[in-house]
Amino acid sequence: MKRVSKVKIMVFAAVLIAMNIVLSRILSISIGPTLRITVSQTPMYLAGFWFGPVVGGLCGFLGDLIGSLLQGYAPNPFISISAILTGALPGIAAWLFKKSIGLPQILGITILNGLVGSLGFTCIGLHFYYGTPWVVLYSTRIIQTVLLTAVNTVLVLLLYKSPLTAYLKKSMSMGIIQERQMPQSHVK
Repeated sequence: MKRVSKVKIMVFAAVLIAMNIVLSRILSISIGPTLRITVSQTPMYLAGFWFGPVVGGLCGFLGDLIGSLLQGYAPNPFISISAILTGALPGIAAWLFKKSIGLPQILGITILNGLVGSLGFTCIGLHFYYGTPWVVLYSTRIIQTVLLTAVNTVLVLLLYKSPLTAYLKKSMSMGIIQERQMPQSHVK
């Protein structure tokens, strides 16, 4: 039972990581070395909501690590913590709120992640990596965080409440049912 579920989770997680990399590294707008406009966090939020904090956190970390390496720079540990939180926080919220994930929960998670992740760990990482003064970092990143919090909230809400979530849950349960129906092979 668990083998099918784990394989399906890994496949869905890999797709979400790939989406994160494409959205953050290719379909983004870079404004200097410390500011990037992108909706790459949306797949990581969904990974956390769908698969829990461990898978969500791993998706966030792997998306950041692979994306950094593909662009030719070393991963920044502070930014990696922020990426992990992007996937882990929704997973914790999904566990706490069980099945009642709606606008208040999604908005709360994106605000918390914006404060702790973008304005917290990411700013610390950018300050140490580039030496950018705090005033410059916060004057630009506050605007970016507010804007992306609103955009990510809408995207995550639309995608989480879409038929995609029902399909995902059905697909996961179908694998379990199919494996239960398979005859047990006997080892000689």
